[in-house]
Amino acid sequence: MISHLRTKILSLFLFLLLFLSGLPLQAQLDEPSFCLISPTRSTEIIQEGIQVIRGEQNPGADTSMRLVELVTWYQQHPFIDYASLIETSITVKFIDGSYVVLMNPLCEKQRYIGDGLSPSLHVRYIGGTNKTAVILNPSESMYGHYQCQRIITTLLNHDYSIEYLANQAVDLPFIKNNLSAAIIYMNTHAGYFDVGGDHQADAVVIATGEFWTNETEQKYAFDYQNKLIVKGMVGDQGVIAFTPALIEQYYAPEEFPDSLVFMATCYALYDTSMAEKFLDAGASVYMGWSQDTVFWTNSKTSVSAFRLLSYGLTVQQVCRIIRYGGFYNWLFHSKLIYYGDGGHQIP
Repeated sequence: MISHLRTKILSLFLFLLLFLSGLPLQAQLDEPSFCLISPTRSTEIIQEGIQVIRGEQNPGADTSMRLVELVTWYQQHPFIDYASLIETSITVKFIDGSYVVLMNPLCEKQRYIGDGLSPSLHVRYIGGTNKTAVILNPSESMYGHYQCQRIITTLLNHDYSIEYLANQAVDLPFIKNNLSAAIIYMNTHAGYFDVGGDHQADAVVIATGEFWTNETEQKYAFDYQNKLIVKGMVGDQGVIAFTPALIEQYYAPEEFPDSLVFMATCYALYDTSMAEKFLDAGASVYMGWSQDTVFWTNSKTSVSAFRLLSYGLTVQQVCRIIRYGGFYNWLFHSKLIYYGDGGHQIP
């Protein structure tokens, strides 16, 4: 009897031991798998989706419908947490927590020219006064420098000292440390960053000329982890794009000396998220397009805007004169508008 009871107790003990020893393994099996996605792989996934939508035979689909189809494709990918469409910008969040912002992904295919043909440029022009301007052209390798050179000529006639940077010279360190000037003009791409996946824009993001590489997340760990920067896709190239939080982080109040900030990008003033941070740091006024635009309209109106400002017109008057700037912008209700002091004039 005692032997039989002892056998039962021993059997129960062995069962419990086996059960408890199996718990960590079962718990480990039940945990969701984590997959770190390299920048190269994320770019491949983004491009694959674009190629699929481009290749579909659907002649009746307009751009809006194709963007929705692209978002649907991304949402069905096992490596993607969510995809959010805002206007023509798509935020993609991968399952490892990384983000990519596609800036007008279905526009005509755009490629950066190789470094040998489109070198980083940093040129200084010395004026006769202490008036300063920073002219940034990350998109020179795509669209050239015609408009920037015309703007520089206009400002030199008013004795401004000017720094002109193009292509990869417009890198993150420069954006973080060297924007304090009376005039800041930037010709580049922009999009919207939806951090929460609720299809609501949290912030305007603006592309620099610095390429996104496998080392970017470590090189700029603080900026990346605090969402001061995000990976942007322009054509086939990943670039560093900055958010309004970067301006807030690196520029103290009054660090912009009553500056005129002109962001010559799509959607620069669809909302005021970027504009507010420049004004909080001392800028007088922020100008930009309310919706989408195209480079020839953007270039032509940028030159016209600075010419009119050089004649003594205010920012408000310039925006009223230029309005849509062309048929394309009129079609898409995109106006050149401002946030801040409409009475601002350049000295």
